Amino acid sequence: MVVSLVGMWVQSTATSFLVWELTRSAFATSLNTLFFSLPSTVLALIGGVVADRVDRRRLLLVTQAVFMLSSAVLTVLTFRDLIEVWHIYVLTMLNGTIMAFDAPARQSLVPSLVDRVDLTNAIALNSTAFNASRVIGPPIGGLVYATVGPAWCFAINAISYPAILAALYVIRPAATALRRATHPWRDLRDGVSYASRNDLIRGLLLMVALVGAFAFTYIVLMPVIASRVLGGGARENGFLIGAAGVGATFGALGVATVRNPRRPGRLIVGFGFAGAAGLIAFSLSRHLGLSMVLTALTAGSIMSFLAICNSTIQAHAPDELRGRIMSLYTLALIGSGPLNALLSGALANWVGVSMTIAISGFMMAVAIAVIASRHPHLVALDGVHRTTMGEPVLETVGSKRL
Repeated sequence: MVVSLVGMWVQSTATSFLVWELTRSAFATSLNTLFFSLPSTVLALIGGVVADRVDRRRLLLVTQAVFMLSSAVLTVLTFRDLIEVWHIYVLTMLNGTIMAFDAPARQSLVPSLVDRVDLTNAIALNSTAFNASRVIGPPIGGLVYATVGPAWCFAINAISYPAILAALYVIRPAATALRRATHPWRDLRDGVSYASRNDLIRGLLLMVALVGAFAFTYIVLMPVIASRVLGGGARENGFLIGAAGVGATFGALGVATVRNPRRPGRLIVGFGFAGAAGLIAFSLSRHLGLSMVLTALTAGSIMSFLAICNSTIQAHAPDELRGRIMSLYTLALIGSGPLNALLSGALANWVGVSMTIAISGFMMAVAIAVIASRHPHLVALDGVHRTTMGEPVLETVGSKRL
């Protein structure tokens, strides 16, 4: 997976900077994120229903193959000097559509590979692989872009996909019950109903959605920051995104060292506030080295926040509903992208990129504070200590059963 993800980050870094070079517009650059995340807003819940009704491994083989073909098309168009911004937007929207089905299946596959007691560790290690590739991919993308152009960046991604396809072909997850007899819309309603009635999952999903709407402004606008704020180019853009990968990797590894966190609620809120503070500090930096350090700290905090949210939700979701619950997680995280992209692009054109990132950090802190105050049981959550009939029993400090 790491091999394939390195290629993905090479392409992602190059695509964003190519849109910036073609348009010189912060708003147009942010639209790339909008067109990727918009399909997840519409289709993520359906993707969860599909993940609960089909073999998840086979579904991932299909989605990853489509990603590979999309990258190949982008490579050919760029090598032949036919690439235009609308081509990038269309292919990005296609990738976002496939991601709506890929993400719930990929997230819900993890519990089929490990015992429940190791779930937090496994999810954190999965995040580590994702973010370790971000340490390598963006700097490679920036250097390749600056040296031989974006087409080679897209070609690197296209030839990296056989690695993940081979891995998916050989693994054999534990069998899970698939729902086929009921109507898909009833399945969708059941998943949404369960999440809305479960106060813990509802609060976590709301927090992920609001953080997703504000936390990734700095990633969306990184080409603008590298160019306008720091006076750099494609190399600096790659180094900054790579620094975010370093921070996120250490954040995920830190969570992975804790097999079953005792106070996940407090960790979630603490890492959320740390990420918001990092965004505000990053908005004030005007030096590449300092910006890379602050980017790493911010990304590490945000990744730790997301990894613990993810594992907490999965630990308390029934297996037969896990695909649909994780589709709601995907909707909350990726589906909040359109708001993030519109906020980033519009504000950056109006008040400047630095002020936009500072505002995003402030709004992220406010959102976490409001949700934490309205869901005190989430903050007081004391982890999973035992199971009843195979399902976890939640406890808060003071042994109040949830």
